Amino acid sequence: MCDTLVALTNSTKNGSVIFGKNSDREKNEPHIIIRTDRRKYKKGETVKCTYIEIPQVEETYECILFKPSWIWGAEMGVNEFGVVIGNEAVFTKQKQGPPALLGMDILRLSLERSKTAVEALGYIVYFIKTYGQGGKCGYTKNLRYHNSFIVADFNSAYKIETAGYIWAIKKIEDVDSISNSISITKDYDMLSNDVEDNFIYKRILGRENFNFKERYENRLVAKVAEGDFRRNITYSYLKSKQGSLTVDDFKSILRHHEKEDGNRLNGSMKNICMHDGSLISSETTGSMIVELVNGEINIWATGSSLPCLSTYKPMWFVDSDVFFKEEEVDRAVEYWKSQRQKIKEVEEGRVDKDRFIKNRDEFENNLSKLVSTAKTEKDKIEIMKYAWTS
Repeated sequence: MCDTLVALTNSTKNGSVIFGKNSDREKNEPHIIIRTDRRKYKKGETVKCTYIEIPQVEETYECILFKPSWIWGAEMGVNEFGVVIGNEAVFTKQKQGPPALLGMDILRLSLERSKTAVEALGYIVYFIKTYGQGGKCGYTKNLRYHNSFIVADFNSAYKIETAGYIWAIKKIEDVDSISNSISITKDYDMLSNDVEDNFIYKRILGRENFNFKERYENRLVAKVAEGDFRRNITYSYLKSKQGSLTVDDFKSILRHHEKEDGNRLNGSMKNICMHDGSLISSETTGSMIVELVNGEINIWATGSSLPCLSTYKPMWFVDSDVFFKEEEVDRAVEYWKSQRQKIKEVEEGRVDKDRFIKNRDEFENNLSKLVSTAKTEKDKIEIMKYAWTS
């Protein structure tokens, strides 16, 4: 279970686009960060996704991906052009198909091939139409679902929500968020039956719209997932601060717990920062914020579980040895596990929580000051090294 949110330039304090997402998975499933290079391919080459193999394109773009270690695709990520995508599990009335592309595969494929948000939308539509969605998505559990996505770039953002091969698209005008329930009702711009061959985004006017959510959502499962509840929290928060939103505001909402009564580490599907507990099997295993401003791609990521306890550390598309490459998955997993162990010590009371958070806040504030002074690639490389190895 996850939450994804975005604010456009008309809604932020500094005129940036800010995108945030928590990845909620099984608590022991490693959530890793990898960087993939721009690469060219020969005609006829293929790419092996999680379950199926599909034709490769002539060139793929550089990406920073945030992903479950065992899955080829990613839960969230950003590419060298500032296209950023996050996906959510949604539960629909449409039948689950055989192993095909996971929503996470579709996300990565679209990032690797797109220079704009609209281009990424076209790829998402193409992959759903051509290959479909299907396959086990859970680490140890037989979890299967369809997907919704928020896609953004420096100038625009869209959400696309799916039910099998069916989809609806809505352009985001200021702020929006998605969770583990369908959020598009009658306010969509396009539907899957509006496209025959080549995808071109356009707002279809002058028709009587049906309620996409009511028609396709499995309301019972969606209710258990508490997607509507959590989306209301994130959306209301964004609207309340619209016009003055900052990266710090995104950190705050991604760390949100529904009850701050001393039981903040108890599991609840109503938490944005989700903790495993009682009957709850999901936990926030990683968190990412991307700020797109003045041609700069500024990334803040935890690289570890539970953003309420973890530090958001800066990343850029620079030549840093902090990044793990795809062939270094084992090292990336070990890094995540080492960070998870530190968090576990706080959860279990072996480390004083209040002191831990105080030290975390001081470190994070120091990082923010350093980032504000970064002018050159060398500055950014040094800041990343300090942030990710301290």
